[in-house]
Amino acid sequence: MFYRAEGKAVCADVIPYYENGKFYLFYLRDYRDWDAHGEGCPWCLLTTEDFVHYTDHGEVLPRGTKEEQDLYVFTGSCNKFNGEYYIFYTGHNPHLRRAGKPEQKILLAKSSDLYHWEKVKDFCLEAPEWLEIHDYRDPYVYFDETKQKYAMLIAGRLKNDAPINSKGVTLVLYSDDLLHWELSEEPFYGSDSFFAHECPDLFKMGDWWYLVFSEFTDKNLTTYRMSKSPNGPWIMPKVNSFDGHAFYAAKTVSDGNRRFILGWNCIKNNEVDNDWWQWGGTIIPHELVQAEDGTLYVKCPHEILDSYSENIQIEKSYSWGIFECTERGGYLGSNDGRSVILFNEMPENCKIELDFTSTDDVGDFGIMLRSDAHSDRYYAAKFEPKYNRLAFDRFPRRDSTVHVQVETERYCPIIAGEKNHLTVIAEGSVVEVYINDKVAMSARAFDFKDGKFGLYTQNTKVLFENIKIYKD
Repeated sequence: MFYRAEGKAVCADVIPYYENGKFYLFYLRDYRDWDAHGEGCPWCLLTTEDFVHYTDHGEVLPRGTKEEQDLYVFTGSCNKFNGEYYIFYTGHNPHLRRAGKPEQKILLAKSSDLYHWEKVKDFCLEAPEWLEIHDYRDPYVYFDETKQKYAMLIAGRLKNDAPINSKGVTLVLYSDDLLHWELSEEPFYGSDSFFAHECPDLFKMGDWWYLVFSEFTDKNLTTYRMSKSPNGPWIMPKVNSFDGHAFYAAKTVSDGNRRFILGWNCIKNNEVDNDWWQWGGTIIPHELVQAEDGTLYVKCPHEILDSYSENIQIEKSYSWGIFECTERGGYLGSNDGRSVILFNEMPENCKIELDFTSTDDVGDFGIMLRSDAHSDRYYAAKFEPKYNRLAFDRFPRRDSTVHVQVETERYCPIIAGEKNHLTVIAEGSVVEVYINDKVAMSARAFDFKDGKFGLYTQNTKVLFENIKIYKD
């Protein structure tokens, strides 16, 4: 369902482009195998019409040598200007830094068909002296109607005496011909909050403009700002992210009617639960939803939801505590201690849907995934209403003194008495959780490969209804 390159390789930053009913998803492929593939990172290409079925076209923008700027072909943007396709991208080479040269510069490639690209050898943009020379990356190019010029957003860092994690800015350059660019000394956006504003993206939806970027300083996630003008001033909404820290470097694309945001659900070292998060992973698409006040939410694209067509009959396999069966076939969990009910074994690739209504904000509750026969080991999407929090948990935890192993979490207010809809998609180690077409949480589940799904309540009464499980 969700795309990851074969073998040891992972998919990193996605650069999406749409044309004539087809999404072109350029992405950074890290082979993670220098013996077989050598050092460096190329751009590869996927095409899809529905975010369910993908065609992999392999490498389309190859990496350079250790002596060239683009040993690692890092993030950029793809556009069509004057009948020709342009990719502005980051040329990254750590060997050049060791030689006292800029590690990153902005480079260019052109194509007539999106599949075959030729690098423009004499094009190169590098950071001036008033910026830190090794952080100059992720060009996003568009036509600025207000200035009647081409504009390029870049992730850069100011050279000043600010704290190391406060120098990141979004820079802007302007051009009349796409070849000669002038850098504005006034940053496009600066927050004094992050090491870098990675992977900038800019788009308009309705009356609002949105600036999207990713930060690895505070919460390690993709965030956004909003404005009524394409040049700011920029407002930070209360909920200023689309997912948690297991969804990163996301960029958006529109088909003219709907807009999607694509990032990667990152893997962990050695692909085990109790290890550190790594760069790259599996490509995840969310669909963007605009609220009346202009703020943004995400939901699962209906094409993905609809692809799970085989409904599996629900069968209860184990219970503990008090779970009452209601007349309409639901289950009411007790607020007296802990109650657990387990159902079927989960297929390797499945979708689970249900509705739930809580009665208070005293305890916690959730859906259990890949549980053993008596819920002595499991994963859980865990709701804690008194903290307005949805978290991904597991048991046993690496630290028995904590009340939740927070691998990833989301702000998720749950109001007592209101019905909510929960969707969970689990495929291999990838777990995607959606609440009410407003909240998304990506997670990883490496250690427990199989098991049952179920429900639990802990000192709170919750009604679960319309429980369904599907496989594709």
